[in-house]
Amino acid sequence: MFAVLTISAVPEHLHGYVSRFLTEVESGVYVGNISRNVRERLWERVSTTLDEGTSTMIYSDPRQEQGFSMLTAGKNSRKVLDLDGLTVVSMRPGRGESKIRDR
Repeated sequence: MFAVLTISAVPEHLHGYVSRFLTEVESGVYVGNISRNVRERLWERVSTTLDEGTSTMIYSDPRQEQGFSMLTAGKNSRKVLDLDGLTVVSMRPGRGESKIRDR
């Protein structure tokens, strides 16, 4: 199962842990083929060790129309939504921003 994991502003030891299973192709961006069991355990470890950081995992999922699923953890600025099997990413409005912007 192909997976892409991004982590930012996380404890340094987490980078070392993740690099046991995935290859770091750029700072904080990891890719690789891992089993479902490894993916689930890796995500559990990453999502509970973030402190103030953020993480996103995208992995192949043949059950989804688009062929992938997505997980996020931490203080992300985006929210992942499932709309009848279609994965979309929504921007969360920040402080002082309205949900509908004037043009």
